[in-house]
Amino acid sequence: GGVNPTWHLWRRMSSPTQQRPNRSSSARCHAAADLDLPQAAADDGAPTTKGKASPLLPRDFSKSTYPHVRQRYDWDCGLACCQMCLKWVNRTQTFSAITKRCRTQSTWSIDLAYLLHGYGITARYYTITWGANESYKSIDYYKENLDNDSSRVNELFQMAASRGLHVEMRSVTMDEIIATASKETCVVIMLVDTQRFETGCAEAGERAKKRQQSSTTRGEAARVKGKGKNAGYEEEEEDRGDCLHTERMPHSLPSNVSVDSGFVGHYVVLVRALEEDNLVEVCDPGVVADRRIIDRVSLDQARKAHGTDEDILVIDVASIVNKRGWEEEDADDGSSGSSQANVKQVKSESVRPGAGPWSLRGLRGRG
Repeated sequence: GGVNPTWHLWRRMSSPTQQRPNRSSSARCHAAADLDLPQAAADDGAPTTKGKASPLLPRDFSKSTYPHVRQRYDWDCGLACCQMCLKWVNRTQTFSAITKRCRTQSTWSIDLAYLLHGYGITARYYTITWGANESYKSIDYYKENLDNDSSRVNELFQMAASRGLHVEMRSVTMDEIIATASKETCVVIMLVDTQRFETGCAEAGERAKKRQQSSTTRGEAARVKGKGKNAGYEEEEEDRGDCLHTERMPHSLPSNVSVDSGFVGHYVVLVRALEEDNLVEVCDPGVVADRRIIDRVSLDQARKAHGTDEDILVIDVASIVNKRGWEEEDADDGSSGSSQANVKQVKSESVRPGAGPWSLRGLRGRG
């Protein structure tokens, strides 16, 4: 029931700063098939209440029950994404509890990795920039706090391996991200450029609306003929459209940086890929709706925009499902071995072909 020692050092380093939008380091991703995710000990350092074990996962645990949490300010989208994940595995944490652990309003992707790790959630952080990217001083979104954040962020990167976090410097393709997100126990937190992301969602929403209207027309024609073959499809599309066509909440947009003037970072959660039109389903803490849709190409452009460093956190809760859930009751808790033995920190400029997607084979470990 104790708290991971990582938190004590991290909390001392994460001193509060003035209100700012989320900041991120960088994460680009390159790969090729299924992800080789380690079975880290999910409960190592996971906070508990009064020494009691974490509750079991709900019986309806699946992507369809992935929760949505709205951000409260213009800087806490990353924290809200972490809250979603924790709620998904029945480890719900209040905003107050989260901010007591991550005590900064200038949140970087490495902060989110430490936060999830402290709650026993396996998260693999992929980036193309090691530490704070000094070249971002020319970007309005970063320049105000970058000097103050750099030393703290760089130290968190350096400590990551010794603290049991997986941080890897490499680029991962969108196809590999989609393949990973196809797992029922896996979601991906990613940093995107707000303007590109909103444009992609708007375009995908228009296409979905046209399909809905077309489906409604076909359904009514079928009912006139006494067939009604499209009724089920029509209802599904209508429900999805009602919840996906939405705009950003005003308070979730930064007041001191214009979205139209350049890069503005925003964290979202890729939940799953949809079958039609290469669309994906995303949980966005900046909107009221539970889900948004965007096409894969637009999402890839948003996550690769200058300023994101293509930061992603791949979260796989399979070990929690196996140890405390209902899907594999006979799972051997000791099969995963030591989390320290399975978690590595990697800094790589290239990936050996054939090494396997997001695999550590053929890469040089650091720390």
